[in-house]
Amino acid sequence: MAKYNKRAKAKTAPKTQPAPTVVDAEIAETTPAPATTETRTKTPKLTRSQAAAERIEDEYAYITDDLRRVFILAAIMFALLIVLNIVLSRIG
Repeated sequence: MAKYNKRAKAKTAPKTQPAPTVVDAEIAETTPAPATTETRTKTPKLTRSQAAAERIEDEYAYITDDLRRVFILAAIMFALLIVLNIVLSRIG
């Protein structure tokens, strides 16, 4: 049994074809043809897990920077607590 949906169906607009572009014969003759002797380098295909890992690294790159800052601040605070403990124990 299909689920009932209250949303109205979207009406599709009639598809129109773009107008053909007219190229002047003189311009077409005077412009040089692009070179077709380009060499393509083949990119190695990635497996799904490699592609997913690469995508995750790209999406969450900012998290590593934030984590590094948090760990540095935690280490500084921890060192400060140790220093304060030593200093205050000698004073009092």
